[in-house]
Amino acid sequence: MTDNRRSSFRHAVDLPVQVALAGAPATELRLGNLSMGGAYLANVVMTMGQRLSVAFVIPTQDAAIEVGAVVRWTDAGGVGIQFDGLRARDTWALGKYIEQLGK
Repeated sequence: MTDNRRSSFRHAVDLPVQVALAGAPATELRLGNLSMGGAYLANVVMTMGQRLSVAFVIPTQDAAIEVGAVVRWTDAGGVGIQFDGLRARDTWALGKYIEQLGK
């Protein structure tokens, strides 16, 4: 059995995301999956524990969700990140979006 320590299920998505690393300009990448607690950034190499800021727009909300994150795992295709904490409005909007994805 696989050890899955995620606190919430990740849903497959293909959304653009702006990623900024310590002092560097933001780069556009793609979200490969998304949950209330984190996401998968496709086609990027980063190191475990690396801190970053992400900003992405979900189809059900006009304003970008902006949140700090940390790289929790890596593989040949990208990295898994854990969000530091979402603002209340972003938590609500992301929850509604993910609810739609689960249908």
